[in-house]
Amino acid sequence: MRKIEKKESNNAFSGFYGNLGVATKRAISSMFLLIALFVLFAFLRPGVFLSTNNIQNLLQQIVTYAIIGCGLTFCLVCGGNDLSAGASMALSGIIVVSLLVRGWPMWLCIVLCLIMGVLTGIMNGYFIEILGVIPFVATLGTQWVYRGLANGLVDGAPVYTVDIPGEAVGAVGGTQWWFYQLGGGRFPGGLPYSVIIMLVYALILGVVLAKTRIGRQIYACGSNLEAAKLSGINAVGTRMFAYCMSGFSAAICGILVASRMSSAQPMAGNGYEMEAIAAAVLGGIAITGGEGNILNTIIGALMMGVIRNGLNLIGVNSYWQQVIIGMILVIAVAQQMRRHRRSGSVTPSPLRVLYTRFFTSQAKAG
Repeated sequence: MRKIEKKESNNAFSGFYGNLGVATKRAISSMFLLIALFVLFAFLRPGVFLSTNNIQNLLQQIVTYAIIGCGLTFCLVCGGNDLSAGASMALSGIIVVSLLVRGWPMWLCIVLCLIMGVLTGIMNGYFIEILGVIPFVATLGTQWVYRGLANGLVDGAPVYTVDIPGEAVGAVGGTQWWFYQLGGGRFPGGLPYSVIIMLVYALILGVVLAKTRIGRQIYACGSNLEAAKLSGINAVGTRMFAYCMSGFSAAICGILVASRMSSAQPMAGNGYEMEAIAAAVLGGIAITGGEGNILNTIIGALMMGVIRNGLNLIGVNSYWQQVIIGMILVIAVAQQMRRHRRSGSVTPSPLRVLYTRFFTSQAKAG
């Protein structure tokens, strides 16, 4: 009797798990891996890794990757990518702080900065969807354009919020003070405001991607572009929307980073787009498009933050951290491609093709 009940229970669990979507299954497996990383670094640095201060710092560190990654999720799910996000972030920071030191109202500076972020997305979308440039080349080129603009506007020098006219440095209630609160302010318990901004923004984008018509069109374009076009979806408009979301997210990051640093650096965000892509892929976003959600990206950003923070605490320098994270990214993508080949959604690997041809020809010769 107990065996029958146990078998029925196992069948119910298998049925429940089998009905989950691919992205949800990946989120669950990534969550187990994240817990394992927490346990590992808590064991290696007892009393330090799980301390309140360290957890708060870890959360603040992942804000940038998570917000850029949420925007990039739209591009990746749609079947594209955006290598210009880091440079767009630097340009956003330069613009918002430059306008502030000219005495413009803070709300207007932020609005103009966000509009600029959308414009960078429109430019990327124009090159890719209208001119037909492949995403890798188009966004690599605009990365140089945005980085050059960020340097050119300030002659390569940083801009500081202490230069805002008519205010004493650090005066409570002034523009400089309010601007700093966005990225550097904290609640009484020590939790940064920027973490709450990140969570609210991720929730909004998650709803847009999962519950709206444009979200369903993005999944359709990423799964099969030709089929999406034949079904009447405006593929050009849908994919341009995805690039706009990426540019908008980069602009938010530019504002938050400039706020926390009390300055804008033209070389800020260098390599952030790769960190964000790595976070999205680690969390379970399919690099081939059509699969994944915002939860995958947030879990991936947490994994990236835990790995970096844990490696710092055990004394691994930044060069070896790059090596380790790069290898993890390659292994994660290879695992995804292996899973897709098993399902038959992508062509077999070149090694398997050679293996098949060799043994097929040997069999025919025999």
